Amino acid sequence: MTFDPRHPLPGERPLVVGAARSGIAAARLLARHGLDVRVCDRRAAEALSEPARALAAIATCEWGREDVGLLEDRDFVIWSPGIAITHPLAVEAARRGLPVLSELELGFLAASAPLVCITGTNGKSTTTDLTAALLRAAGREAEACGNIGRPICEVAESVSASGLLVAEVSSFQLETVDRLQPFVATWLNLTSDHLDRHGDVAAYAATKARLFARQSAEDWAVRNADDREVMAHVSGAGTPLLFSRERAVDEGAFLDGEDLMLAWRGGRERLLARHELRLLGAHNVSNVLAALATVLPLELPIAAMRDVLRTYGGLEHRLESAGQVQGVRFVNDSKATNTDSLTVALKSFPQKVVLIAGGRDKGQDFAPLHALVQQHVRQLVLIGEGADAMQRAWSDVPAVRAPTLAEAVRAAFEAARRGRSRDEEAVVLLSPGCASFDMFTDYEDRGRRFKEEVARLLSVVTHGTHGTQATQGGEA
Repeated sequence: MTFDPRHPLPGERPLVVGAARSGIAAARLLARHGLDVRVCDRRAAEALSEPARALAAIATCEWGREDVGLLEDRDFVIWSPGIAITHPLAVEAARRGLPVLSELELGFLAASAPLVCITGTNGKSTTTDLTAALLRAAGREAEACGNIGRPICEVAESVSASGLLVAEVSSFQLETVDRLQPFVATWLNLTSDHLDRHGDVAAYAATKARLFARQSAEDWAVRNADDREVMAHVSGAGTPLLFSRERAVDEGAFLDGEDLMLAWRGGRERLLARHELRLLGAHNVSNVLAALATVLPLELPIAAMRDVLRTYGGLEHRLESAGQVQGVRFVNDSKATNTDSLTVALKSFPQKVVLIAGGRDKGQDFAPLHALVQQHVRQLVLIGEGADAMQRAWSDVPAVRAPTLAEAVRAAFEAARRGRSRDEEAVVLLSPGCASFDMFTDYEDRGRRFKEEVARLLSVVTHGTHGTQATQGGEA
């Protein structure tokens, strides 16, 4: 097998840096094409996953190493998005003139199908998943991939030229792209995040804008008309489409009162009323409008889109119901890894909640959330490295510390039971507002562990009270 001549690789001897999901997928793809693949990871073999260790059958594996000696006799580098490009290995590769590519770019080079790429600070996963669902419901071949959890290299060669690869794209992935040209590129929003990696908002925005830089007039650039930062930073030749909750747009999707509207080729059409959406919250109205604007150039049947929007309930770990125990509802919002997502979560509940928050602080300022937390939180249960900063920022909100997630779930349950009235449902919300890496593998691991602890609590309470009514499931 060889790559498309229009998208040649810069050599035949790649170094894949990092053996997590994206690195594994990249190494497998390259090996299938007969390349001399070398893979490295700073972790020892015993700390790696079984799929990573299995790469030894198709590649030269260097475990426990990340030194510049790994670049010897290499033509190019595939770089893990989880490692900063200021790492000495990336710096030395650049000094030697070796191309440094992201796994996203490699997937683009290998793919036959056009790419639909969705980026933004918040809402990427929901919008990506919904976009793919809209396409599939209309009979189009579509795979959701990228930062949503399934590496693009895993599916790039399995989707035909008539299908579409719908990729969630992070700023980390965009640091190392040079040829990526999405058929549709969508930018949802931009707020302060990942400043520990990018330094400031301007640099963060410039990285996001790289998604649009190589588009042509035959491609589509979808932007959030309600976000000044997004509107100010997009450049490129892509044909513009807009989405907005606040005003009508000439071409794209918008909210008109309570109606979701499509604007396309000079005409307007009502799709459905906002209350018909299964997704809850104003933020999800924006996500829906973004997905609609993204698929607009593909001219999907209106009836198919309506059916999807009336039934689509969202993603795991995003305001997901984790069960109910003795009138206390547990909600898993582990994907809330920054203050904006935490803000959205708190505004989604009419009653005060018991909030489990904390984790690895990414240089965020928690002080601006003080009034919101004071208004929406009955009790804080703080975990992880960010607990000190949160407690300082929200010092007048009752708070307890928990050294483990299991203890946090128990403490939150007791606080919720104490504080609720007889006819009111109490809510325990896991919405950390921080990254997960201080205690967990990733936000998915954190969310699964939370659901496991809720299930364990449910079992204990049920067996301990001989008939306590407790349920699991449902949508938050």
